[in-house]
Amino acid sequence: MQKTNLNIRSSYKRYSKEMENPVELKPFLQVAHGYMEFLIKKVIEGEEVTMPAKLGTLFIQGVKKKLTFNRDGIPMLPPNWGETKKLWERNPDAKATKKIVYCLNEETDGVVYKLHWSKNRVPIENKLYYNFILTRDNKRTIHKQIKQGKEYIIKSE
Repeated sequence: MQKTNLNIRSSYKRYSKEMENPVELKPFLQVAHGYMEFLIKKVIEGEEVTMPAKLGTLFIQGVKKKLTFNRDGIPMLPPNWGETKKLWERNPDAKATKKIVYCLNEETDGVVYKLHWSKNRVPIENKLYYNFILTRDNKRTIHKQIKQGKEYIIKSE
């Protein structure tokens, strides 16, 4: 199956074909961008946002992860590449043996947060294949909010 990335700019092509008197690209993008900023601001504030046209809801959810290990005894956690590089600069043996420092999420007590798009009762075909990807700037804003003590919905695993 071919992966297709759709975005606001690509949605303009369809919009301009289907509408009788479409607006120009620039105002279309400005309105769409403003609306997306409004939605993501509400999500970052901790609200559950219901998408228009029955497209589900967006919210930030935390999951309390249990520390598990694979067969080789390596923790099933994402690497902390910044700390790993610092370790490798201090300790050449660690670099030679490829020792990796892992993210333990100690500041959040082991809770991992992510944007969740609930697609329950969304009446579209193949909704499994749709996803919502945050921009790096939005990810950093959420990270900053969490570091400052913002609390979001937490689900236990």
